[in-house]
Amino acid sequence: MDGNEKAQHNREAFQLERVILFTDAVFAIAITLLVIELKVPELEHRTEQEAINGLLRLIPKFIGFLISFGIIAIYWTAHHRIFRFVRHLDGKLIWLNLAFLLSIVLMPFTTAYQSEYGMLATPWVLYSVNIIATGLLQARIQMHLRNPTAGLVAEHERHHPDLDLVRPMMTPLVFGLSIGLAFFVHPWVLRLLPGVIFPLLSLYFGKRHRRLEQAYNQPAPAPEAVEST
Repeated sequence: MDGNEKAQHNREAFQLERVILFTDAVFAIAITLLVIELKVPELEHRTEQEAINGLLRLIPKFIGFLISFGIIAIYWTAHHRIFRFVRHLDGKLIWLNLAFLLSIVLMPFTTAYQSEYGMLATPWVLYSVNIIATGLLQARIQMHLRNPTAGLVAEHERHHPDLDLVRPMMTPLVFGLSIGLAFFVHPWVLRLLPGVIFPLLSLYFGKRHRRLEQAYNQPAPAPEAVEST
């Protein structure tokens, strides 16, 4: 590698590092904003019963916090997983990443909205749309990374199981189902739905991912020897 190539490589590595550091900072801020909504309850009377009642009133907020913390954690690990394949940046990837982060920083607001008005369907629908958009944007990023004309990922890594386009659809599938049920079932059922369906889908996608990984790591068959004539 000559001096110009080395300088170009270092410049691209620095730009990629900036994008990743900025992304990590946005995720950290989003998670911090989630916990800000968990305010210590004000007690009219400083009794044990009043303290317990104050905590019970916070249960919807705690559930909203735990769901969103888990969702943001899933997307952070997914972003970490797919960006390790990135060798180059282009403008499209940067803007797709910014759109993805926009959906992440909206999550504290939609979480607080559905936690505060948990008995209504509209706040949950807005929250679910937020999460669905995040999942679709992640899938769109992976589509761009897999695009051979973009040249952002090494050719032999474009079909790595971690860039599979089916896996990012797990979360939009769950919350899309919850939107369909939002006007027919009790709001508490909607909040419990991710905790029931996610483990089941994780088992399926986990097995699928292992199958893809085995196929990806399997060495290509040696070409048949051509008989000399």
